[in-house]
Amino acid sequence: MPFSLFLDVLIAILLVATIAYAMMLNRRLSELRKDQAELEQLAASFNDATLRAEESIHKLTGSADDMKRDMQETLKKAEALREDLNFLIDRAGMSADKLEEKVRNNRPEPPAYAGKKVKDTVAPPEPKSSVKAKAEEPALLEEEEYKPKTDAERELLKALESVR
Repeated sequence: MPFSLFLDVLIAILLVATIAYAMMLNRRLSELRKDQAELEQLAASFNDATLRAEESIHKLTGSADDMKRDMQETLKKAEALREDLNFLIDRAGMSADKLEEKVRNNRPEPPAYAGKKVKDTVAPPEPKSSVKAKAEEPALLEEEEYKPKTDAERELLKALESVR
């Protein structure tokens, strides 16, 4: 086989491959041309979305600045109110101390128990027959006056005894 025939066959094969590849590229390019209009619309809508986003960012920063100013004003007012409340609390504390001192100074002396111990429980009711015996003993009646009738009275009397 002559060398020129071999080269012609090789060139023919390469030419067929090139034609096939060119047809494939032609199909893809035609698809791209069809999608070019869509791509242009997509780019335009992306540009619009970007512009709207920028406007929204500017509005948000303006709103954030306004909110910051409002918050600072509110904080200033709150600090002023806190100072006023602290002043009022201090004044109320001093007034309460003065009032407590006046109450202590004007409080009457507690009754003297003359060394009598207060029982921790309420005395049970006695039968009617012993009531006559009590009427005869006035010392027992005086002691009966100081017996507590409720838990609060018992606790109060315990506190008074512990102070002595």
